[in-house]
Amino acid sequence: MSGFVRVYGSFRVGSVVARPLASGWVWASRPLPAGGLLAGFSPAPICLFIPFSSRGFAVKFAQLVGCVGWRSWVRPGVSGSQVFSACSLSVPAFAVKVALPSGWSACSGCVVLSSLLLSASL
Repeated sequence: MSGFVRVYGSFRVGSVVARPLASGWVWASRPLPAGGLLAGFSPAPICLFIPFSSRGFAVKFAQLVGCVGWRSWVRPGVSGSQVFSACSLSVPAFAVKVALPSGWSACSGCVVLSSLLLSASL
């Protein structure tokens, strides 16, 4: 369960790699293609997908994430299912996709997001 997997089924250009985390969350990234920086592309942010069983909790969490200045999106499980199914995890009813700020590691992001979850009692 510690390896990286390629995510299939993305409609956007470029490949996505994902990795399941012990918490049931998913780390995902879209690496730059070869020569991407020279062509003027900027790297995509590392994202964490956090599963939720209800839309209400997902929306509340996404609002908290916004309060710390991070970007997030609430997605129906079907929209975020590629990363969960590629990692052999159950597809949740909803997922919050969080774009980590530039320079943040997944570990540091998980610490901050976990504390938000605890403080909100979600």
